[in-house]
Formats: sequence, structure tokens, C-alpha cells
Amino acid sequence: MRLAALLCVAACSGSGATPSADAPVPDAAAPDAPPAADAGPAFLVDPKILVQGVGVTNTDCRTAVCGHNENTDLLDFGGAIYLVHRTALSQILGPNSSLRVYRSTNGGQSFDLRAVLPAPEGRDLRDPCFYVIGDKLALKGLTRLPVVSSRDSNVDTITVGSTSDDGGMTWTPFAPLGPETWSFWRVRQFGGTYYAGAYEDGDKSLKLFSSADGLAWTAGAVIYGVAADTPLEPELVFMPSGRLLVFFRLDGTDDELLGNVGRLRTGVCWAMPPYPSFDCPQILDGVRLDGPVAFFHGGRLFVIARKHLIEAAMRKRTALYELGGTLEGGHLTVAELGVFPSAGDTAYAGVADVGDDRLLATWYSSNLLLDESWFRGILDASDIWQTTLDMSRL
Repeated sequence: MRLAALLCVAACSGSGATPSADAPVPDAAAPDAPPAADAGPAFLVDPKILVQGVGVTNTDCRTAVCGHNENTDLLDFGGAIYLVHRTALSQILGPNSSLRVYRSTNGGQSFDLRAVLPAPEGRDLRDPCFYVIGDKLALKGLTRLPVVSSRDSNVDTITVGSTSDDGGMTWTPFAPLGPETWSFWRVRQFGGTYYAGAYEDGDKSLKLFSSADGLAWTAGAVIYGVAADTPLEPELVFMPSGRLLVFFRLDGTDDELLGNVGRLRTGVCWAMPPYPSFDCPQILDGVRLDGPVAFFHGGRLFVIARKHLIEAAMRKRTALYELGGTLEGGHLTVAELGVFPSAGDTAYAGVADVGDDRLLATWYSSNLLLDESWFRGILDASDIWQTTLDMSRL
């Protein structure tokens, strides 16, 4: 996530991030005003807060829930659904943070806390992602130095992993998965091999990593290397043929960083097995898919990601999109399908299939009633939300 750069630009530049930007947006200003918890698109069933952060006063985020909760992921494994999220006082990098792991055995109707994994000494911990190694639950995270810098530079990212063989109750100590300065995004498995797209500290380039066992990783081809575009968060999607789609946010110039002015763009690259090189023929204009999670359902490709309200005082939403067009290396289209209850600092969703044409989804959001700017939201409290996606309504 781009906290360091966001703080620097919002506080120090003339990009339009001023204190007056935090005045609430009137409901009549746009159809993107944050909906109430019982409202929203027809495909959202019972959206509600799962982990409350707004109003929480605890300050020990290594052992208990604090005010700012974010970075969710879900996994259906061993007949249960697992949830993980980060908790801290804010999005600011620091060791007063932890990952919290929960399990549901009733399809997401309720979750029980299984483990709390504090940040390593002197480092921040964030951006968790589940995957499976044999019969073990695996978890990837990013550890970073607690510094404020431009474009995630000088944070000395170390991607780390841990495993659990008892249903998420106990976990092995975090161990490095990749080389320093590379942030793994989401781990995917295809054809017996693990893959992860990674972005370099400074958000300068993207690279594909692979692993035979999910623990020892090898760097492969450069996915995208145009540093001026500020690429990060590469989401991998494997087509049935084995063709690999990678799409990723492009934060662009300093003026465009906050997503409220200038271009909104998402990069698109393709590769064929064994993925020795990538072709990047397209930019999706008008949309920047921050923190994406992609999933297939009924042969259609969906994405949950952060939506930017251009010229709307840095307001953000979590939204569901569909990627269409030619899903075998051709031209892609993107269509927004609806907005989740969300405001301020938001998105970074998880998805798990619960059957009967329904999916469980989680995400995080600042206080809906305040409808804060993104900059204010990263410093303020936020909740973990959940909903059921009724895919028959799409």
C-alpha cells in the first residue's frame, strides 16, 4: 500500500490535498455517496460490520483489535472459511500492528478468533494473503521498516510466510519468502506451481516469482518495468489454457498519486507458459484498480477493488467490476457493477465460495457517516465488513 508516498504528497505537495477536502460530500452530489449498511446493489446480501474498529480505544495492537482495521483475505480450506486482516492505530508503518486469523465453520455466519500474529520486532506487518501448501494453511505477509518515504522507497520490504497444520491455531515463525525490497501481492497456484506477482520498493517495476513448494521462491521475468508509471499490486489470473493475465494499478505522477486528479489507469500484461516474458498491449483508462482481488464465477471474470471518485476531494469506494472482452490475450473491457458500503480508506477485499451461486466477501472501510477523504481515513478508525454476493443477480 502507498501510505508513505500518500503522506508525503498529501502533506507536502500542491496536489489538492488540503484540510478543507475533509468536508463531507453531500448525498446529492453523486450516486457514489456511501450507502447505508442495509442498502446497495441487489447482489449484496446482508452487508454488515464483522470486526468493529470505529469507537475502539485499545492502543495495544499486537494483542487486541485497535481502531484501524484493513487488508482482508478469505480462503475456503478444509471445510472451513478462514479470514485474516491487519489491525493497527492507523495505516502508518510500525511494529504496533498484527494480523488476526479467524475461522468460520458455518459458511461465514460467524467467525471465531484462532490466532493473533504480531509484527516482527521493529517492523510493520501488513497485506496478508492465504494459500495452501499440501495439507497446511499458509499465510503471506509484508514486513517493512517504520519509515515515511516517497513511493514506498527505503522501507526494506521483506515478504514473509508462515504455515499452520492445526486449523490456524498455531503458526510457524515468519520466514522470508523472497529477496529484500520485493513485495509479493497475491499467491496463486496453477499446474502444480506457486506464482506471485511482486512490486519493487519505490514502485519501480513488477516481476513474476515462482515456487515448487510455496516456501522457496525464484525470481522470473519482468512483468512491467516503466518506473515513471509507478506500477504496483500485480494481480495474477490464470486462464484455462494456461495463459496468464496480470493487471496492476498505475499510480503515475505525484499529482496523480491520490487518484483525485489526472489519469486513472490499470496496466494489462499477458504471458504464455512457462511465462518467460510478458506482452503489455493495453492500458485500461478511466479506472485504477487498487488492492484488487480477481475471481471467476460462471465463466465470467470479476474484480473487487478500490474506486476513485475523480475531483471528489479524495473520496474512495469499494466496488465490484467485471473484466470482459477476449480473456485469452485479446482486448479487455472493464465495467463497474456496483458499490459496496464504503468510504474513506477502503477496499482490499477477500472472496470465498459458499455454494448455491453465492460468494462471501470481506473488505474494510472508514466510518460511512463521516465519508472522510482517503488521506483522513488512513489515519482514522476503520471496520472490517462482510457481505454475501448473490451472483445469480449479476
